[in-house]
Amino acid sequence: MIALFAIGLLLHALNLVLPAFVRDSRRLNVAANGLNALALLCGLGFSLNALLNYHPAAYRFALPVAGPVVIGFDGLSLFFLFTFQLLSLAGSLFAIGYLRHYIERGLSVRAHLWFFTLLIVSLQLLVISHNALVLLVVWEFMAVGAYFSIVFEKDKADVRRGGFWYFVATHAGVLLLYVCFLTLHEATGSWNFDDFARHAAYDPGTLAVVLLTGFAGFGIKAGFMPFHVWLPNAHPAAPAHVSGLLSAINIKTGIYGIARLMLMLPALDAAYGWGLLAVSVVSAVLGVWYALAQHDIKKLLAYHSVENIGIIGMGLSVAWLGRCYALPELVVLGFAGALLHTLNHAIFKGLLFFGAGNVTLHARGADIERMGGLARVIPFTATAFLVGAISICGLPPFNGFASEFLIYKSFFRGGDLLRGYAPLVMLCSAVGLAFMGGLAVACFTKLHGIVFLGQNRSGAASRREKETVLSSVVLLGLAGLCALLGIFPQTGLRLLAPALGELAGAAQAPAGWASPLGKLQIVFALFLALAAAVFVVKLRLQRRAGVRLRETWGCGYAPVTARMQYTASSFAEELVKLGRPLLDLSVHWKPLLSIVPVASGFRSHCSDRLETAWLAFHRAIGLVLGAFRWIQSGNIRHYVLYMFGAVAFYLLCALVW
Repeated sequence: MIALFAIGLLLHALNLVLPAFVRDSRRLNVAANGLNALALLCGLGFSLNALLNYHPAAYRFALPVAGPVVIGFDGLSLFFLFTFQLLSLAGSLFAIGYLRHYIERGLSVRAHLWFFTLLIVSLQLLVISHNALVLLVVWEFMAVGAYFSIVFEKDKADVRRGGFWYFVATHAGVLLLYVCFLTLHEATGSWNFDDFARHAAYDPGTLAVVLLTGFAGFGIKAGFMPFHVWLPNAHPAAPAHVSGLLSAINIKTGIYGIARLMLMLPALDAAYGWGLLAVSVVSAVLGVWYALAQHDIKKLLAYHSVENIGIIGMGLSVAWLGRCYALPELVVLGFAGALLHTLNHAIFKGLLFFGAGNVTLHARGADIERMGGLARVIPFTATAFLVGAISICGLPPFNGFASEFLIYKSFFRGGDLLRGYAPLVMLCSAVGLAFMGGLAVACFTKLHGIVFLGQNRSGAASRREKETVLSSVVLLGLAGLCALLGIFPQTGLRLLAPALGELAGAAQAPAGWASPLGKLQIVFALFLALAAAVFVVKLRLQRRAGVRLRETWGCGYAPVTARMQYTASSFAEELVKLGRPLLDLSVHWKPLLSIVPVASGFRSHCSDRLETAWLAFHRAIGLVLGAFRWIQSGNIRHYVLYMFGAVAFYLLCALVW
């Protein structure tokens, strides 16, 4: 079956030269994304078969400098490969219809499609590269592909700003990864992951450097706080099919890296687990709270990515603690919950971002305050978006509940099995997870209600536009996967079983570690059947008796207008005020003072304090470095002297070393 994956890579390679032969943008859009979809179908056939009939495989060959290079297909690589291919397939199909609107505006998609393909290819190659040097090279290709995919509309200042945030964050992370892998190379004499895992005699100082730089480097990519600030800047700047992949799978490369470190390195110190748990809880709670205060639909979804990365991190931290304290049940619950939520988040977040793309196209903007009543004109998007909203809130019967259930159970079992202050920390973490779930419900009630229900606010809901077939198929297909993995969670557990079996300590977990998750499918199936039966009865009664329409009784205020309903600001006002010290909330409104009041309005705005802090840090660094600007004298003799001094310094270092 490896031949299928090779065919997929060849098709991607063909796609990289396709723009040189196809000049028409419409044809190129269909051909390039169609070829990507075909390549990804081949890749999915390989990865799904490899996961269901698991046999680890590795291919070795020699490269200059890097030495023997390993391309590996172990359980973790195959799981992330499957996840990346699945969402890349959805993104490629969605892009066919979505990019048509840009082409009609006269924008060229030639370069964009090339870099979009590069991004898809590099994501797949990254998770199968079991050599640190090769991984870092592929990481750079991924960064370049994502950056140029983000800045598609580079004439807009916000787009350039978002791309810059992404590029800086990615390279700040990779700088730390260079330190991490160089330290591992110094300790083991190899660049291959297998040799890192086999090395048993890690010095505590070396291990500390590796874990701190590795967790921080991959954490920046994943979007843990306080390194999250690139997400709400880059995601809204990108086209919907790109922002969907950024949130669904691009940030998951950071999760893959942390999980890979956990597989390779010994868990000797519980402090790293407790530290990761603290960072994850803060990321999850503040992420959803910031999301609740947003009025830009894509920025709101970006902050929810921070929240869900925090939830995944909570599972990974429990797995690390389980290894440190030799508790196999915690190892398997935490790691399984984290990986299953990785897959689930990729599916429902891709669905939500693609749906948001349809919304912004139809509403001619991303401001939630100007939307309303869109369910009447884009019903497929509204239905699929509702499924994604229920999923991301962790509510049954959809897939977000299944993975969060495992993480909840890991906290409760940790409270039973651990001693000292640990049970209290586990209880607080479970309460935090429940609290963020409540905020998520409020946030998506606001989002779905104001965008799709109610009265038309800006005229967008009066322009009925036909939803493209491919976009509807993609959205409904992802919604179907949310239902499938929610009602039959064993399907997702079977996909991550190979990766779970490779984690040290997981094999000794009790057989019923996931119970009663599997038995809940009967309840979920009955619930959906009951809901479907009620809907069918409702339709039949409406056809038989008809529907009588009456104006809403408005207590003397008739007819009802859009100004009488909630806005995004007013709906979330009270909940956002609770976190005012953290969220930097500012409220703008004019009170009614005179007997004959003038027109008034209400609007709130929330600034990210951590983003403000990073900008202040950037300005401070700029001032410090500005003091050394005299070095750039413009005199060639000075530059030759600098080069000579650098060479002499390196020779001295080599002699002393």
